[in-house]
Amino acid sequence: MAENALRQEIRRQILRTLVEDVEMNLARFDPATGRFLTEGGWAVTNQDIIYPLALLYRTQDPDNSYAQDGRILEYVLRGGDALRDFQYPDGQVEFVKVDGSTWGPIYMPWSMYHWLETYALLEEELDPDRRQRWAEGLTLAYDGITANLANGRVHNIPTWNAMASYRAGQIFGRPEWQEAGRRMMQRVVEAQTPQGYWREHHGPTTLYNTVYVHALGLYYFFSQDDTVLPALARATDFHIRYTYPDGRLMETIDGRVKYHDQVNVRGLSAFSLFPQGRRYARFLVENWLAQRAAHPLPHLTYNLTAQGPKIAGGDFGLSPLVAPVLHHFADGPEAPIPQDQERYHIHDPEHAIIRRQDGWLYCLSGIVTPPVETRWGQDRQQFLSVWHQTAGLVIGGGNAKDQPEFSTFVVGEGVVGEGPDRLYLPTGATLQPGAEADGVVLAYGEHVCALQVAIEDGQGVRLTLSGPEDAPAWGQLAFKLRPGQPLQTGNGENRSVTDAAWSYTAGENDWIAHGPWRLELPAGATVRWPVHPFNPYAADGAGPLEEAAAIVTVPLDRGPATLRLEPIEP
Repeated sequence: MAENALRQEIRRQILRTLVEDVEMNLARFDPATGRFLTEGGWAVTNQDIIYPLALLYRTQDPDNSYAQDGRILEYVLRGGDALRDFQYPDGQVEFVKVDGSTWGPIYMPWSMYHWLETYALLEEELDPDRRQRWAEGLTLAYDGITANLANGRVHNIPTWNAMASYRAGQIFGRPEWQEAGRRMMQRVVEAQTPQGYWREHHGPTTLYNTVYVHALGLYYFFSQDDTVLPALARATDFHIRYTYPDGRLMETIDGRVKYHDQVNVRGLSAFSLFPQGRRYARFLVENWLAQRAAHPLPHLTYNLTAQGPKIAGGDFGLSPLVAPVLHHFADGPEAPIPQDQERYHIHDPEHAIIRRQDGWLYCLSGIVTPPVETRWGQDRQQFLSVWHQTAGLVIGGGNAKDQPEFSTFVVGEGVVGEGPDRLYLPTGATLQPGAEADGVVLAYGEHVCALQVAIEDGQGVRLTLSGPEDAPAWGQLAFKLRPGQPLQTGNGENRSVTDAAWSYTAGENDWIAHGPWRLELPAGATVRWPVHPFNPYAADGAGPLEEAAAIVTVPLDRGPATLRLEPIEP
């Protein structure tokens, strides 16, 4: 696609999606409070849509029917007033979620920034009293935010706040805010790993890494600070590697977040700075639009802090995270990305092996880290994901916390997942790339387990699990089941997947099938559904059904076990 045509087409697609989603979001407005509600609940980040609404108000374009629309302006003004009303005297707001839970005062980074951009867009439209009131609220917020940047902690929120502080300094003529943001961004660049990610809880997180990318990219557009470009180039390559062929983020190496069946479109402006990144941005937008068309939602789903990060990428709705593309998207040629190929093999040393072939893709993780004490860091215990071009994610879903049932292997006496002698967190990992098959060898104390994966031409995927000879062990694979779809077994059982508990023990020549795949099971293997992972974003830790897994457990006391995963022709 021609350089200028690419930028114009992506801008047009984003503009049209924003316009399409306006009315369903205005219907959520509460005139008594000025708040945008989510099924009757409210989180402060619900107000973030005032930024894309203000942008539509200001954008003259044939595809935009809301330009200079006084009705839209009134919604924006009331929405911004609600943010100011909710501030404490020091400019913080209560971290409240739509479920009614509260998590303490915070300078909510996303809301403060999106309110800031709304102020910049509409400053001349604000009456003197409202302009003064909004400016006071934003000044309180950014005085506090820039003061907090001084501690130098590199994390996704300080990175976002550094970008926003620089921007706030431009808007309000506060060079000290700009300098605080610039110094913080220098630390962020220095903290990046050579592989293109920022460590959280000892390792990468593919989802939260996009927060760094998004912020760093916007900072570049505001500052033209070329020193951040090498870090952005490395991060772009990282995200291209760890994205499934349908645009979803790979959860396999993520130490914080589960798999979410949604295209994350945060960071498009940043990706546009590089040839491969421009192709990647177009790839993401195309898959995002395809997902929107296939699964339209009845209401806004952008809400990072209300329901967790699964919906934080501007997946649907009037998203403030795609809105910057209207102003910030670089021109230039494209370069191919791996997802353009039907077959590729990537070895990222000490991190992962990725192979795509015959409609399948698998990722083997080689990342082992110490357990994390806080609720936000997961145990790195699940080392395989398998994706199919028809089924989407089949095996995987991400790590869990204090839950041996989500570990690829469990070693030791007794019942799987119970007792103090369970070894389920590896102490070391070695990736073994090969010409036709790949593997990972995992150390559990003095014991060694191995997983080998091969895509067999026309036959599906062969999975071989091996345990130690000196201790009992079990291999475990987490399968994604789609509620509402049928599941069949080799003994003739046929059931619809619901939230009801179900278990199955395989006999000789047995199998299970679900949607477009069929799994051959060795005798003695068990299947349990649903097994819910711990959810750090819920106050009680309860995991939603969409994150549950069917755990296939295979005893390894008789030697290596082989499972075959085959596609089912429609």
